[in-house]
Amino acid sequence: CDEKTISKPLTFGEGIGLVLDRISIKSEDRQTFKEDAQQIKNVFVRAISRRDPYFTSAFRGLTLTGSNLDDVKINVPDEFDMLTKIQLPCQLEPVPIRSHPGYVFLRASGSEIPLHLVDRWEDEYCINRVKVQSWLRDNITAVIPELNNIACEGGRSYELAYKSIGDVAQTIKAKCLSDPERTISFDFVPAFEFSASEWPGIFPKHPNEDRTWYAVPCEFRNPHVGDDPLSFIACAPYWERMVLTKKQHLKDGYRLMKALRNANKMPRIFSYTIKSVFLNAANVKKLINWNQSPGRILIRVVDLLAMFLRRGKLPSYLVPDTNMLEHLSIDLKKEYRKKLCRIFRRLIKCRDRNHMTPEDLQFIFGMTY
Repeated sequence: CDEKTISKPLTFGEGIGLVLDRISIKSEDRQTFKEDAQQIKNVFVRAISRRDPYFTSAFRGLTLTGSNLDDVKINVPDEFDMLTKIQLPCQLEPVPIRSHPGYVFLRASGSEIPLHLVDRWEDEYCINRVKVQSWLRDNITAVIPELNNIACEGGRSYELAYKSIGDVAQTIKAKCLSDPERTISFDFVPAFEFSASEWPGIFPKHPNEDRTWYAVPCEFRNPHVGDDPLSFIACAPYWERMVLTKKQHLKDGYRLMKALRNANKMPRIFSYTIKSVFLNAANVKKLINWNQSPGRILIRVVDLLAMFLRRGKLPSYLVPDTNMLEHLSIDLKKEYRKKLCRIFRRLIKCRDRNHMTPEDLQFIFGMTY
């Protein structure tokens, strides 16, 4: 938005409102990025389907997840996390890995087990996530060269580039040919879908309205544990969304937390880490009053995250024995906690005096007025 000259000092609420205004997505951007992304996804999937009949038979559609699904994206809606639903011609049974809470093996049975995607495990077959990712990667690298001029509305055209294979996602970047500053990033995550009734019995039960959940490729987060190519992690974005829905001030607090994270250079506090703090808070009755102002919610959440960092554990909402901070070193946890404590003190000062100076905004959010 246009930065206006502000002559009088802002109250705490006005300062928070200014930040929310600055990081909000313009409705025009929301619409055009969504339309362009849809067209790019359609062309991309059609190209892979033409090349690989097995993909055509197994592919069951793309499902949006992440910040765009939860409506907490900030600045520009230029990143799309897509669950790429795969259904194989065999039965899959999620088997909890007891030594790694939240993780499952996918045991395959039946007469049409895809031998190119499995490993033998004792007397049985299990899906090998590395082989699944290699299968997708081979298809993507084969079709990317031909996807160099995807026409979209408004005369925009995009060229695709394959950026990386992570353990969880395959990342594709689309660059607009007429406006190279305009890019759209896609994380395609292979996902095996299960009904709510197939949620492993040893995992905690959650309200789910009979919505499905997914097993997605993920190595063990604990850096001291060896990898197992058969490991998948359970995720249920629609179950989590039910916890956050109809709480606009919560979503504003979530956006503020992301802006604060970006401004204070804490990249290893992932968006899902922040989401986990909100899910934990929303799951405990009366821990946070979600009807209070976004600024006051932000103060509580900054304090909570600092507490989790001090303890060294942030429980997952879905499987609380899973630690969402496992990927952080002791030094990084200490560094981030110190930053958050300084920010917390400054926020308290702004709240108590009901005053937010340009220096305060710069210190907390990296912006001024």
